[in-house]
Amino acid sequence: IGEAVSGSTSVVSRFLGTGYMWDNVRVMGGAYGGMCQFQPRDGIFSFLSYRDPNLAATIDVYDGAAESLLQSASDLENDSDALATAIIGAIGDMDGALSPDQKGSLQFKRWLARESPEQRRKYRDEILNTKPSDFKEFAERLKAMKDSSSAVVSSKSAFEDASKAGKSFTLKEIM
Repeated sequence: IGEAVSGSTSVVSRFLGTGYMWDNVRVMGGAYGGMCQFQPRDGIFSFLSYRDPNLAATIDVYDGAAESLLQSASDLENDSDALATAIIGAIGDMDGALSPDQKGSLQFKRWLARESPEQRRKYRDEILNTKPSDFKEFAERLKAMKDSSSAVVSSKSAFEDASKAGKSFTLKEIM
């Protein structure tokens, strides 16, 4: 159902999370964590932060991700070492050391999803063949995204501060 997801999405998503998101949400924004993640099996891409003191600024960072990726695509055209580093990181995520129980769990999930060794090899090849144009394509898709959704779990005062900064939310108190 839907469209095929290229392995290059793993490279781009990891690059965005370990660079732009980390720098802007964690280091400059003061959140305990800031990241993004892409789930290739279901096609869901998410931005996340936690223990974040700057909700409005973080949302602005999310909104600026596409422009950052467009700039990165341009920069990577002239920096093959940075592109290689991004690719190596994504391969490392695939091939990290696993305990026996993690190996069993991973194989079980692959079996349930009917994921073949050939599919994994194809995905790995797509990662290895990632180009700066893949970053640009991902950025264009982010820019064109319609009807995205947000969910925020935070204090009421954080919502009020974000509202003062021009962000609008439908607040639903759960506790």
